[in-house]
Amino acid sequence: MANSEAIRIFQRAGIDEKPIGKSIEDYLPTSRLMHVLESGNPEYDQEHSLNGMTMVVNRIPVKVGQEVVGAIATFRDKTELKHLAEQLTGVKLYAEALRVKTHEFMNQLHVVLGMVQIGEFEKLSSYIQQITNHYQMEIGSVARLVKDPVLAGFLLSKLSYARERGVNLHIQGGPVWPSLRPELTEELITIFGNLIDNAIDAVEESQKKEIAVSLSFDSGVLSLTVRDSGQGIPKELHEKVFEKGFSTKGRDRGYGLYLVRQSIDRLGGRLSMTSDPEGTIVTVHLPYEDKE
Repeated sequence: MANSEAIRIFQRAGIDEKPIGKSIEDYLPTSRLMHVLESGNPEYDQEHSLNGMTMVVNRIPVKVGQEVVGAIATFRDKTELKHLAEQLTGVKLYAEALRVKTHEFMNQLHVVLGMVQIGEFEKLSSYIQQITNHYQMEIGSVARLVKDPVLAGFLLSKLSYARERGVNLHIQGGPVWPSLRPELTEELITIFGNLIDNAIDAVEESQKKEIAVSLSFDSGVLSLTVRDSGQGIPKELHEKVFEKGFSTKGRDRGYGLYLVRQSIDRLGGRLSMTSDPEGTIVTVHLPYEDKE
């Protein structure tokens, strides 16, 4: 038996024959459902290739009491699944950026209100000028490096988020990054967001909470480096930290760096990492043709 969505995916994979009532061995010889039926053991999140289409499959035995009476497979096109994961990551990053900016703005309004109530108008004027100068300086430094408004706005929000966490985040480099294609901007937000968030987590327990982000664009290559003053990553974990689900921070973590590597691979880029007790440096190089 197969539902309409399964049949739709089979047709996309070039299998037009109706599956209902046919032997699974004849219709999908590589399905492994017979193996699950015989072993009684489930298989979760397995990648399966069907005529060039990659799917993520769960195969589960159906039991009545202790007896295995059947087996069911649920599956999804990996391309669709990957797209949904990227969308979710982007939405979460945007939501977090908006939350940080709102929180920071409310704190500043409380200070202004307090100064008005106690009549400290000269200090209030100085405070507003200080905020304005600081904000203009941040906008100027980021705008000088990044022409893309979405990415520039995102980096400004990360400066606010780092400040909220008590971390000194510096963004530097040059020359200016060009305007980017929307799909590239989305990938870069995933890369920047996860690398900066990881760096902020890394310096949380450090006495010196410093993060430096360096950007450069030269000979058709976009480069970014994130350097933190954390305690470093043990050498034996340098590759493991990029595996899906691996984390030293507890459950439901370990997807950030995995998503970073996935984005870099899709863009045909390179990633390198060095780490010692003085901190960690992650560098990313991405090929980019500036049509301007």
